[in-house]
Amino acid sequence: MRKLNILFLSIFFISGISQGYAQTENPIKEIRNELFYTEFNFDKCLNYYNRIVELNIKSPIMQAYQAAAQSLMAKHSWNPVNKYTYLKEAQELLNRAVKEDTENPEIRFLRLYIQRSIPSYMGMSKDIAEDKAAILANLDKLNIQELGEDIAAYIARYMASDEITTDPEARLIKQKLQVAN
Repeated sequence: MRKLNILFLSIFFISGISQGYAQTENPIKEIRNELFYTEFNFDKCLNYYNRIVELNIKSPIMQAYQAAAQSLMAKHSWNPVNKYTYLKEAQELLNRAVKEDTENPEIRFLRLYIQRSIPSYMGMSKDIAEDKAAILANLDKLNIQELGEDIAAYIARYMASDEITTDPEARLIKQKLQVAN
């Protein structure tokens, strides 16, 4: 029985170390996957947001994902003042992220996606055309292996929609991101 307890504790300890290492090794991958693969309710949004804040990584890409988390908080907030505050803070983070890494298509995609989700009367959707142009100009900089095929395909499908791009632009996006028509 004692050996079984030692074995269990060893497995628990080793898996805890490897999980902690994985989180510090590439936290953006975990954050990215959770955003794209999770259906969010308020509690999940709050946990997601808190985890990003706790990581305290100030890179432009993490700022963009923190902004996405704040946008999700706005979506689930019932108070109009809180909604506006979350969205305003999200826009500030996104603008800072874009300013620090102007050619990053993933950051530009997140800002475009978020701004297209905000009602235009709020005045927070002014960068859509600029972001679209930057994404198209920098498609080669999207690392499909790092993003994962599912996320790359999602970005391609979203960007190739009739509402966002012309047919030639849609074909270019699908070709560059290696997504079937």
